[in-house]
Amino acid sequence: MTVNGEIIIETSDPPTIDAGLASAALAVFAHRHEVVHLLYAATDEPDALARIGDLLKVDESTIARVLDQPLRWMLPQFRDELETISALPVHPAVD
Repeated sequence: MTVNGEIIIETSDPPTIDAGLASAALAVFAHRHEVVHLLYAATDEPDALARIGDLLKVDESTIARVLDQPLRWMLPQFRDELETISALPVHPAVD
């Protein structure tokens, strides 16, 4: 598939995710109603990240990464994998 001139290869597998991100994704899912409310109430993206981070006690950069993930991570078949990954030791991200 071509999107905006770039060739995109579709896969059925979700992208690789680390334990910290998996834990944060589960927290966002568990509090999805509050998260959506905070997204609507925010004045801009940094405000939304700060509000959600305060609610979930997760740093803003991780919240930003969770919000960038495809929504298919929230599907039932991937939640078990998220729970397994989130139980792994958290390694610092390498940028």
